[in-house]
Amino acid sequence: MSKKVTIITNVPSPYRVDFFYYLQTHYSDYEFSVMYYCNDSMARQWKADEDRILNSHFVPSKTVRIKKRFDDHFISFPVGVGKVLDKLTPDVVVAMEYSPAILQAMHWCRKKKVPYVSWTDGTINSEKNIGWLQKLSRKYIIKRADAFIGSSHAAMENQLRYGAPEKHCHISMLTVDLDKYVIHERDWKAGGLLCVGSLIERKGIDLLITALARCNDKSVRLVVVGDGRERENLMSQAERMGVADRVEFRGFLQGDELRECYRRAGAFVLPTREDCFGLVLVEAMCAKLPIIVSQYSDAASETVENGVNGYIVDPYDADAFAAAIDKLSSDGKIRESFGTAGFKATDRFRFANVAVGYVEAIEDALNKEKK
Repeated sequence: MSKKVTIITNVPSPYRVDFFYYLQTHYSDYEFSVMYYCNDSMARQWKADEDRILNSHFVPSKTVRIKKRFDDHFISFPVGVGKVLDKLTPDVVVAMEYSPAILQAMHWCRKKKVPYVSWTDGTINSEKNIGWLQKLSRKYIIKRADAFIGSSHAAMENQLRYGAPEKHCHISMLTVDLDKYVIHERDWKAGGLLCVGSLIERKGIDLLITALARCNDKSVRLVVVGDGRERENLMSQAERMGVADRVEFRGFLQGDELRECYRRAGAFVLPTREDCFGLVLVEAMCAKLPIIVSQYSDAASETVENGVNGYIVDPYDADAFAAAIDKLSSDGKIRESFGTAGFKATDRFRFANVAVGYVEAIEDALNKEKK
């Protein structure tokens, strides 16, 4: 008989939906259901493939937006998490992060004596400014969970910090459906820079514009894909720094339009001030693009080998940042070498490999419950 697994997360973002679909269609020993508790996508513009949203349940909730300097935070207060779980009768629950919805799920699991797996993207760096109540919720959940999934090694380190036993910690890398972004034939002639991300201060696009203005090569162009509250400020900055004619703001794109941007680019840049991961790096590697990534992306060490498939830089050091851009823009052989190396390193991000740690955590929790 199939083991019933209920996954609980906030929104049906495309990369999550694709991964859940893979689990649902490749692991016949399990019956996966998914519970989402924020069906408004928390103001994001993503659109997942509805044909892949299988055995999914949406719990009504009230979502509160908290505006902060670098980014907006969302807290959702769902109604009926326990009732949905009563109907699904899972053998194990896998719940993402530490929100009020997840606390409800934890309480349900303890009451029904159902094993619980705690899953997180959060890292020590990305959570360095959280408040005491958020820290308390992490300690509370981690102390009571049966197994753990970290979306990166940095995420697992964060779980260990809060007391997770290492023997019950598993890695399941954050990823995308790689085949959607693979570009088999690439023109290695000089192309511009591509940056994909929300136009918010945390993403550091202002730091990239500053570095662009410092470049020796004044022909380098930058395409920015994404939207957000900093758009006007960034456009004004480009004007002030004399690079407005070399910076193109394309707005939010996805699907074929986004893939075309990857195809036409010469290098990819992630200048973030803080990111628990940065899935766009995996997308760029699939597109065979050399990468310049901020040292403040916790995915930098997971995706980029400095001097092999890209450069890891301090985005606050505008001169060093500009020098990295100049190196890639001036040497097609380096771009080809880096892009090819990055593409070869994507195998570990394939769903077939990422799913292994995920399922191991589920089995760990089930086996622990039997003891």
